[in-house]
Formats: sequence, structure tokens, C-alpha cells
Amino acid sequence: MTQDYPRILVVTGNNFNLVTGGGITLTNLFRGWPADRLANLHDDATPVDRTVCRNFYRLTEQEIRWVWPFSLVRRSYGHFKRRSAGTPESAGAQGVSAGTSSIELARRVIGDSVPKRAHLTSELTAWVNEFQPTLLYGFLGSLEQVDLTRQLAKRWAIPLVVHMMDDWPAVLHTGGLLGPVVGPMLRRELKATLREAVGRFAICEHMCEEYQQRYGYPFLPFQNALDVERWLPDSRTDWTAGTPFVLRYVGSIVPDGQRESLRDIARAVARLSADGIDVQLRIHSPAHESAYLRDLSSPAVRIEGPPDPKSIARLLAGTDLLVLPYNFDARSARYIRLSLPTKAPAYMISGTPILVYAPGDVATARYATREGWGHVVATRGEEAVMSAVRTLMQQPSLREQLGRRAREVAVARHDASVVKAAFWTALCEASRQRGA
Repeated sequence: MTQDYPRILVVTGNNFNLVTGGGITLTNLFRGWPADRLANLHDDATPVDRTVCRNFYRLTEQEIRWVWPFSLVRRSYGHFKRRSAGTPESAGAQGVSAGTSSIELARRVIGDSVPKRAHLTSELTAWVNEFQPTLLYGFLGSLEQVDLTRQLAKRWAIPLVVHMMDDWPAVLHTGGLLGPVVGPMLRRELKATLREAVGRFAICEHMCEEYQQRYGYPFLPFQNALDVERWLPDSRTDWTAGTPFVLRYVGSIVPDGQRESLRDIARAVARLSADGIDVQLRIHSPAHESAYLRDLSSPAVRIEGPPDPKSIARLLAGTDLLVLPYNFDARSARYIRLSLPTKAPAYMISGTPILVYAPGDVATARYATREGWGHVVATRGEEAVMSAVRTLMQQPSLREQLGRRAREVAVARHDASVVKAAFWTALCEASRQRGA
């Protein structure tokens, strides 16, 4: 019954949308929840999707403020890139030319370590009061989000549920001039938030295990959920190779996620094509994220925009090989090691074989190896990628084995009817509790 559902204030860097990983996960997990019992407080310029939630409040600089004394030079200093949960900026200073202004020099030296704090403005307070939440649920991803979440839970005296998407605590505020001060501050406040929470979720089992050891609390795994009945009709049933043999990547390209590894794959495909092999890589990402690949100047690498959400199932199934890359550098490996990307279940249910190019110890590679749903290349280098692509092109039985197994795992472990039932039950149970 509707009255049994808590009124959930969803506090996230992203909004409900069908474009970004966080937005898609959020939308799919809450699809079917009474819309009048959802409100989304977010910091996201992506157009909202109103099919699940219809009540939105976008944070402004009035609610998220730099701390003094940086607030005094806010306009001159320039805007730091806003992050949605799970997309930290790269840390560390870079070379500065002689003509670089002192303001730009300061920005580069300080890095991402300028702290921000949340302020409950009268407008925000009125909006929350009108909604009257009974549960606060949040993706955390920054110091200001942690601060905002704690303030809201305390001000309205409502239970708090925390959901972790990536291991941003391991990389955020680790560099820059203020990193030694702001980093420990962030981690202390995160621990306090986890202590105060009545529910703690993470994106996959591997993250749950590590976080329980790290923070001392049990976590429940919840990730993107699929409407199996909608996806299965388009799933691949014939693994005959196409001409050309098409590799495809769909999704965002994040510097600390897959940027360099996707470049490796693009270069490998360009080299295979130059050797006379009829192969293509098609990339479906926002233009500003994929522009760095245009210098390859290879007809085998085609850069296209994000796909239409309504046709994504057919697009994935109509591909010979899907690629799931992760960077190999130390910072990226720390950030992504415990993550499972939103696209993974969709890739899997398509029945198309998947090439996972990633360090062997990241959660996605371990999951693919353990369950047999992906061909894992855990050694970095274009030669390793080229060898894997050749193998998969030449062995239709291997492609079929991978595709069938991936679909089986997706149906067994990522069915929305099962995942959402557990997720909603956990939220309802949390709403009846109070913090320790």
C-alpha cells in the first residue's frame, strides 16, 4: 500500500536521468516507487527524467559554498569542475607556463583540495519542509555532499541511508596544497556519516566486503537493475561475425575511469585495420569526452554521440564485441577497483560477448573471471588487446559461450524484479529505524 512507502529525500550529485551512469542506476532502482513520495536534491546540469521522480531541487552556489578565505576570491579564482558522485578530478599540480596567471597557478597547485561546505538556505529549507521526508537516501561523493547529508538528517531528524558507488574516499583530496588537511577531514566526516546511518549500501559485493573491513559496518550490494522482460527480446541469438567486425563502447569517458584504456583499444583497432583486418570500433559518448580520440585519424575508429535510450538494447545486441575498459594507472586503479559500472548488466543481457580490459584485481574483472561472462585482458598494451580481438574474431564458439553466459548471469543477478524488491525492502526497514 502507498502509505507503507517512506517519503524519500534523494540527495545525489546526479539527478534522475537516462544519460549518466548514476542517473540510470537511480532511475532503475526507484522505478515504480510512488512518484509523490520521491524528491531529488541534486547538483547536475543533465536534463532530468520525470518518469520516476517529479520533484527536483538543483543546488546552487548559495547552498554549496567555498570555506573562508577562499570564498573571498571565488570569482577571480575560477570555478572548480563540479563533480557528480563518483567522478573525482585528477589530483596533483601540472606544469605551468611562464604566462600563466597567479590565479591559474594557485588553482593548479591547490588541486581539488579546496573544501566546500553546505548551507541550508531558506529556499532549500522551504522546499524540504513542503516535501516532509521520512527517510534520507544519498549517493555520497564529496566533502560538501557528506556535510549536506548530515545537516539534512539532523535538521529533520530522519533516518539516513548511504549508498557508495565508487571508491572516491581513496582518491579525493589526496593531492594539492590542502590535501593533507582536507583529506583527513573528509574521511573523518565520512566515518561519522556511516556511523550515524541506519542503512549502508555499496555498488557490488566486492565493495561491500572491503568497506566492511575498512569501516566496520555491514554493507548491502545494490547496482543497476534491468527489466529483463524488456531486454531479452532483443538479446543476441546468433553469434556469426559481421562484416566489418564491430567493437562498441557506450557510456561516459572519465579521466580516472577508462579514458586511457579506451585509447589503447582504439589504437589497437586502428592497427588491426591498417594490417588489413576488417574491424571497427564505434564509440557512443558525449562529444567533449570523446574528442581526444579524434587525433587517431583512422577510419576504423568511429565516434558517435550517446545512443537513444529507447534503442540501446538493439544497439548492444547488434554488435560483435562490447568493450569494457578500465585504466591501469595507480590513481584510477584505486578509484575504480571496487566498482561495477552501470553499463555492465546491460552489456551482459545483450548476449554480445564482452572484452574486459582492466587490471585483474578490479571488481569488474574479478566478477567477469569468476562468473565467466567476459574475456578479460589484464595486461596493459595494444598488443594484448590486438591478440584478444583476433582470438575473439576467429572463434565463434567462444563468442557464443561468452554471450550466453553473460545473459544467464544478468538474468540471475540483475533482474529488476529481484533487485528492486530487496532494495525497497531495505529502504522501508531503514525508515522505521533511528540512528545509533
